[in-house]
Amino acid sequence: MRFTDVVAPAEWASGALVPAEFTGAGAGTAPLTWAQQVLWRSFTRFGSNHRFLNLRRTVAVSARAGVDVAAAARAVGELVGRHGALRTRLRVGDGEPRQDTAAAGVLPLLVHAGAGDGSGAAREAAGRLGDVAFDHAEQWPLRVALVTVDDRVRQVVVVFSHTTVDAHAAEVVLRDLRLILLRGTLPTPPGPQSAEVARRQHGADRRRSERAVAYWLREFPRLPRQQWTPIGPGLDPPLRRGVLVSSAIDTAARLIAARQRVSVSAVLLAGFTAVAARDSRRELCGLFPMAHNRFRAEYADAVANLGQIGFCVLDLTGRPDFGELVSRVWAASLDGLRHAYYDPSALRHALTARGVDVDSAFLPHHYFNDVRLSSGGVGPVPRATPGELRAAMQRSTFSWAAGLHKASWHLLTHVVDEPAGVGVTLTADTRHLPMDAVEPFLRGLEELLVEAAFEAVPWPWSSARTVLPAAGGPVAPGVTEVPDVPRAPAVPNVPGVPGVEQVAHAPFHGGRAASAPLTWGQRAMWRTVEEFDSPAAYRVLGLSRTLTVAARADVTVPRALRAVGALVTRHESLRTRLRLRDRELHQEATATGLLPVLVHAVAHPAGDPDGHRAAAALAARLREPRFDHVAEWPLRVALVTVDDRVRQVVAVFSHSVVDLHATDTVLRDLRVLLLRGTLDTPPGLQSLDLAERERHVEARRSQRAVVYWARQLAGLTGSLADPLRPLAEARHLRASLVSAALHHASVLVAARHRVSTSDALLAATAAVLDAGSGRDACGIVVMANNRFQPGHDRAVGTLNQIGLCRVGLTGRPGFAELLSRARRAALDAYRHAYYDPAAWERAVTERGHDHRTFLAPFCYLNDARLSRPVRPPTAGPDEAGVRAMVADSVFRWLPELAEFPWRCRLQVRDAPGAIELVVTADTRYLPAERAEGLLRGVEALLVETAFGDVPWPWSPGTASHGAAGATGSAR
Repeated sequence: MRFTDVVAPAEWASGALVPAEFTGAGAGTAPLTWAQQVLWRSFTRFGSNHRFLNLRRTVAVSARAGVDVAAAARAVGELVGRHGALRTRLRVGDGEPRQDTAAAGVLPLLVHAGAGDGSGAAREAAGRLGDVAFDHAEQWPLRVALVTVDDRVRQVVVVFSHTTVDAHAAEVVLRDLRLILLRGTLPTPPGPQSAEVARRQHGADRRRSERAVAYWLREFPRLPRQQWTPIGPGLDPPLRRGVLVSSAIDTAARLIAARQRVSVSAVLLAGFTAVAARDSRRELCGLFPMAHNRFRAEYADAVANLGQIGFCVLDLTGRPDFGELVSRVWAASLDGLRHAYYDPSALRHALTARGVDVDSAFLPHHYFNDVRLSSGGVGPVPRATPGELRAAMQRSTFSWAAGLHKASWHLLTHVVDEPAGVGVTLTADTRHLPMDAVEPFLRGLEELLVEAAFEAVPWPWSSARTVLPAAGGPVAPGVTEVPDVPRAPAVPNVPGVPGVEQVAHAPFHGGRAASAPLTWGQRAMWRTVEEFDSPAAYRVLGLSRTLTVAARADVTVPRALRAVGALVTRHESLRTRLRLRDRELHQEATATGLLPVLVHAVAHPAGDPDGHRAAAALAARLREPRFDHVAEWPLRVALVTVDDRVRQVVAVFSHSVVDLHATDTVLRDLRVLLLRGTLDTPPGLQSLDLAERERHVEARRSQRAVVYWARQLAGLTGSLADPLRPLAEARHLRASLVSAALHHASVLVAARHRVSTSDALLAATAAVLDAGSGRDACGIVVMANNRFQPGHDRAVGTLNQIGLCRVGLTGRPGFAELLSRARRAALDAYRHAYYDPAAWERAVTERGHDHRTFLAPFCYLNDARLSRPVRPPTAGPDEAGVRAMVADSVFRWLPELAEFPWRCRLQVRDAPGAIELVVTADTRYLPAERAEGLLRGVEALLVETAFGDVPWPWSPGTASHGAAGATGSAR
């Protein structure tokens, strides 16, 4: 299609587009509305905050409506023609921004295929459309996607620019869209549009603005101007947002509103104010509620942005109980909302003339925005008992949302509709409030409202104290205290694993609070994840381990919680989070806090007597969500109980803080703490200790390692440098081979040749990859655990880094000689795998390589087994037994990965009585049959070598399941 008068976002270039043509009345230019002026000033000063401000909405279309793409496009065209605000763009003329309404044009619609009812595809499309900033001068102020299932439109996704409509106007538009989809047209005239509202505001409504400005000038000087005391530099971004979704808050607020004959919004605002202000000594509190300004009958269906910030002074003298506080908030907020319709430029100039710095004066006060669709009236009075609301609190969920860089307040609250009740978002400025206070604040709000729904709550409005700084006063010292209520997990229950769940907390205290740069291992891992942004990369950051607790140990939940708390106190690496300081990531250890612990009671012990089944499901569940390394502790724990006794402890560690070796150390300590309650030995080095050593005493070692890499890379070509299928589409296949024969053969080879089983696997991988290639060396990237240094064996941190093995192939050696060469190469690689990644990157770049991609042609071998004896025992099955086991090896294909940085990765994993090899292969360089051949070739070669030497080119002719290597074809 041709776009002559419209610009589609560049991000849509690969999408299927259809045109929605429109014509309508009301073309022309007009000033901006007062609300548009506020947003325009914010955009020009601070940039677009589109991910936060773009309004995402979805209209479901019934299958029986039979709406095809052409009919939906006509309906959208009719909708845009009806509402002039939807065909308005913002442009600067004569130095002033104006809104320009077009008479006709074309809106591009993105067509997105879905499945089922299309809701999943609709969420994906909403993210795709909403995460792109609007070009307000060139693009229409809405984006539309049609989600089709079986050639019928099942979802219409609409993303509005907040510059043109507010949440109320968006609902007016969606209501019209539903009717047009069903009827084809609407006979009733539309409400006032954005340009019409602007003309009224710049004309007849000026008197109302003048009265509002006078009100602000009269009331604002009553407030103290003292700012909050900073507690530190804050996070990046500094404003952090936590969300509590709660049906208990919704029900309790409606009960209180009905009893006191006020709006639900007033109750929620009173609750927010009570929690925010109860630790202050202020008698006057400034509240800034958002007003929708639809009090005039003609504005009920206006399609425009009318929302503006109201202001009122709340009098807290006399220590009122919560019921009286609600009444005062109701009266004060009504006064503020009546005076929230004003020319922002006039108000700004008037305040400035009185000596008020409008950029900082609002910061110490409280912002509140109730954007629920029915926030005015009380509605039906719900029926609920205190026990039912307490039970509902257990189902409330807390999560973190994307942070913000700029706001006019230190503390902001938004309320939205949620299927499970309401969602309350608290935004806190971490330069003045601890991030750890956000969840306790919201939980305290919930506790307060539930309590106030059934009984009077005296000042200070709750016995559960959440420490927040007084407005204009110092920050209260100490740790936030949390209401003693059960807390629900942030992830859904596991299907098929019945059980009762709640969230308890393991307190930790007594450690040091300190910060340090990341360790070298952390830096390398974090850089990899940053540069390879995919779910597969982030899953690498979750290490799941399970500890079985014997029934005779008689471990109760309180005892297990004490053990977990003592564990986190002992190992400060488990209480560190990441912070950005001077544009560099740091790790920050917290001295005191609470670790949430999920407690899962097996509902039917006969079906899962030791809790293994529940533990496996919980491990997968806890590992799946990506760690938020700024907000979340780097450890997730679940307790599985059977008959009120803990039988399994599931721990999921963030790999950004610990490696596999460190998890062994931690679980060993946890086992002792569960049984004895205490540990007498001091802990090993922690992550902050390692970072300090790396900055000083280990600097020379890093320099030697970087020199080693440069020397080994000289003249070395990767085994997968040239594509075998250069024109094929990139696919990243994964396959697994579980082999008992490989396990026993590698043990025999290691014992006979005085090498490790890892060395045997390395040599076999090099042989299968490079047999017959003619190269004089094979380069393989390996993972080193870096535990050889004094004190590193018990360190709890991330020490693993990649090393480079250069295995010599000259002289056509037999496999026994190749084993010896591989061992020397491995030892050399491990000695030089402890280095500063930044120095390594600089050295690689100076030699003309792209550090992100130049290692891709080399096979990456990662032996991730937990125990690899250096001198394995020789006992085991005889030759006939080992050869017979090959027939029992299990090969299978695993789910593909969407992206992967290596052309070939070979993982070695533990399996019961066996070894599991997992290959991930880019099929352009290692096709499917050769990927399978690599696994079977390694197995066959080591089985053959276990009972005699194999000469060059290392072809195991007598092995069962004989397979060619990566340079041949699989049989």
